[in-house]
Amino acid sequence: MIDPFEEDRQDDPWPDEPEEFDPDSLAPSVDVPEAPGTPEFSESDVDDDLFRAFWGAVVMLNVALLGLSLGPMFLYFWGDLRLGGGTTLIGLVSAVFAYRFYAGYQRDRQD
Repeated sequence: MIDPFEEDRQDDPWPDEPEEFDPDSLAPSVDVPEAPGTPEFSESDVDDDLFRAFWGAVVMLNVALLGLSLGPMFLYFWGDLRLGGGTTLIGLVSAVFAYRFYAGYQRDRQD
């Protein structure tokens, strides 16, 4: 009796199936060079003024982006002048402070 769940005893269960094509056989073999390792940096490698100016500008620009994107939406969708105007004003003031961080660092660097 033939059992359909029993595996074939032959070496190749699908003798009529063509062999799978290997696309790598068409291309020449290439030795890929290793990339040099990245150097390790610590916070002490960065000038303290640059460190403070960078992170101060990052925080201020994040606040500016939040305020300048949410403020006009509060104004338009809710019609709330106090909330929308205040949020937009906070965003503008934060953008000015971010510019002051950047300009102050540039000015100190040139001196």
